[in-house]
Amino acid sequence: MAIGMGILIGILNLIPYLHTFALIPTAFLALLKAADTGQNFWIIFGSALAVFAIVQVLMDMVITPKIMGKAMGLNPAILLLSLSVWGALLGFIGLIIALPLTTLIIAYWQRYVTKEHKLNEVEASSAPTEAKDDDKK
Repeated sequence: MAIGMGILIGILNLIPYLHTFALIPTAFLALLKAADTGQNFWIIFGSALAVFAIVQVLMDMVITPKIMGKAMGLNPAILLLSLSVWGALLGFIGLIIALPLTTLIIAYWQRYVTKEHKLNEVEASSAPTEAKDDDKK
């Protein structure tokens, strides 16, 4: 049943905050195991909750920020901050649109406010000409 529970939690994890509904089948399976083996239900259920909590903390605090940071080109601290801010402002919808909106705002900020985009283009276009001048000497 562990493989089935893993698949169920993985599917429920695709939608934010829906993975907590996996506690219902977890409690049911812990009850079945306690009835079958004679062990204490609360020990079985508590150990399942402990594993669930440890995996969730690792995913939310370590793995997801690193993967999303590499994919979006953002610092993991900025990812967590944007999820917090947009989630507080717009609730569930804010969590869904937090990362695309944050990258869009940062891109516009770099392009139109700080003009970093144009400075990078100028530096990139001038670098090959300097190398060509060095070759001629």
